[in-house]
Amino acid sequence: MPMLLGSKGEDILTWRASTVLLENLKTRLERKWESSSSRAAESFLTTLMDTLRAELDYEGQLDQELAVVEEEIAHAETASALVAPQQRHRELAAAHFRRRRSPLALCGACSRLHDLVLKKAAELAEERMRELGQGTAPVYALLVSGDRARGEQTLYSRNRYLLLHQLDSERFYLFSRQFTLALQQSGLLGEQETPWHGSLSEWRSLLKNGNGKGEAPPVSPAPLPPFAAAERQRATPLPEWRWRLESMADLAYVTGFEPLADQAVGAAALALREELGRDPFFQLARRVISLPLALGRFGRWRLEQGEHQGEIDIERLALSPLVQLVRILSLKAQVHEGGTLQRIRALLYRGAMDVDLAERLLKALQCLLTLRIESEIRSEGAGGYANPEDFDPEQDARLREALEAVLNLQKIAYQNMVGQV
Repeated sequence: MPMLLGSKGEDILTWRASTVLLENLKTRLERKWESSSSRAAESFLTTLMDTLRAELDYEGQLDQELAVVEEEIAHAETASALVAPQQRHRELAAAHFRRRRSPLALCGACSRLHDLVLKKAAELAEERMRELGQGTAPVYALLVSGDRARGEQTLYSRNRYLLLHQLDSERFYLFSRQFTLALQQSGLLGEQETPWHGSLSEWRSLLKNGNGKGEAPPVSPAPLPPFAAAERQRATPLPEWRWRLESMADLAYVTGFEPLADQAVGAAALALREELGRDPFFQLARRVISLPLALGRFGRWRLEQGEHQGEIDIERLALSPLVQLVRILSLKAQVHEGGTLQRIRALLYRGAMDVDLAERLLKALQCLLTLRIESEIRSEGAGGYANPEDFDPEQDARLREALEAVLNLQKIAYQNMVGQV
């Protein structure tokens, strides 16, 4: 039984899914009682209770296995020792997904794992500094931007990391090197990837001015010997304005000195307010509104060539357009927090869309996340591809409905914003 979408309170997903579930159960019980003897009805209820008991037992066993994984992470002595428990967690989460078919349950589990690993990587970087005689770590704050910040972390999501320091000191650059190596060795970053790092003033400058032209890409740092002097490095550039918008709008604190993180998030919110009335924001909105979708003319699928020939790129032609559209419309409506699900709900409450479209978009988000997760399970890697030849009629119809909802959202965004571009 899929987990009910949404959480608590007035969430449209909660009361909609709950109503459907209860109505279906009531209908089945009424039919059973009308056509069956009391003994058959009793047998039916016994089977139902046994099934629920088995599901609760499964959840209890899963919690125990996840606790073992978390214990391994907590006691890891090196960053490379974090790789194995992450893989074990993916296996457990994938098994739960295959049984429950709940993308939100998987996203919640993967977000929790991500934060545990990230915090442990920072802890190991601090320990490594002390072991090498480089002193203690400085005051820092670690933030994440991307899927994790929106609560949409899946099995192989890749995020961007921002490491801010309070004081410009040699210790910070030593720590940033150790932390980068820990992220790479733990698998959270690729070998040539580095987190953005810099002071709060550098962060504010980046948000305000963007990048300079002709900047060289960041180079992965080499390990430093004991007692080595740190070499000051420039703050890593952000590659494009679209990234910069994501880093401002999809930003979450993970660990470190929280007051420093609050200042960084506040600076991002201020930069967003200043950007909303400027031409770069509307030009980006125009590009987002015009993003191609997987469903082309005459109802034909847009299929990939090369390695994924004959498949649909769910990430590029469906999920990413939905996420970006909801982000753009939310920013215009002065909604700066939450993930895609929370933003759709906020747009509904503010009258930016009707109940029907909001419900269709929430179903679309569930459908597209499901396809992405299924692709990650098949390939054991990042990305989201689906072969339409493998769809049954129900799956085909569900994806088409999801894309129609995204197309309708593009039309609404066009009507609301294109006149200002």
